[in-house]
Amino acid sequence: MLELDKKTLYKLRAWLVHAYTALGGLFGVAALIFVGEGQIREAFLMLVIQNIIDSTDGILARKFNVRKYLPEFDGSMLDNVIDILTYAWIPILIISSQDLIENKIFLLFPAIGAMYAYGQSNMKTEDGFFMGFPTYWNVVAMYMWWLEPSETLSSIILVVLGVLSFVPTRYLHPSKNDFMWRTFWILNAVWFITTTYLLLQEDPNRNLIIATLAYPLFYMFVSFYVDAMIRMKKKFKFQIKIL
Repeated sequence: MLELDKKTLYKLRAWLVHAYTALGGLFGVAALIFVGEGQIREAFLMLVIQNIIDSTDGILARKFNVRKYLPEFDGSMLDNVIDILTYAWIPILIISSQDLIENKIFLLFPAIGAMYAYGQSNMKTEDGFFMGFPTYWNVVAMYMWWLEPSETLSSIILVVLGVLSFVPTRYLHPSKNDFMWRTFWILNAVWFITTTYLLLQEDPNRNLIIATLAYPLFYMFVSFYVDAMIRMKKKFKFQIKIL
């Protein structure tokens, strides 16, 4: 009887982890509604909360062995449905609705790139990497909204990152890689706190916005460096990290 109770408890805990993932989806829907009402700052705040949930739900799922206790419910599928909404479709809608780029044909690059990324069976590799640009269009849209780069620069950003979705390059997954994971978690936290602070301001400091770009650029640089080292067969040791 005690064993049955334990199993029930473990299943309930697994459902709570899935509910936590689904909560991120609700924040995504809230962001979509805010975009429809023209409240872009509020939409990005909802996406920040969703991003925090998305960064932590996988850790909980692995810690509590959710797949074992609820094999009939695919949390990864739920996660992908939410991610494609919040990392791709909503950011693309923001870029379009706010006229952050005049020639809307360039929005095909993030759209096609995102569909390709989520269609890959190895989008998240067994050794704990993203394969191809990891569909961070929410970050791209946020900085385009804040900084309003020129049409030429905006077009180049969308094209280059869209093309990188098809290039089989490894990108660090901070919650799964051992490589510099403490550094990335600290930088991640600082970046989230700072960008949230900026989103709470009606007239945020432009210099501080530009300063926060250092983290995404550092992430891209380190990812390219690690991928190059792996390709050159240097003695790097990576493994999926269970927290």
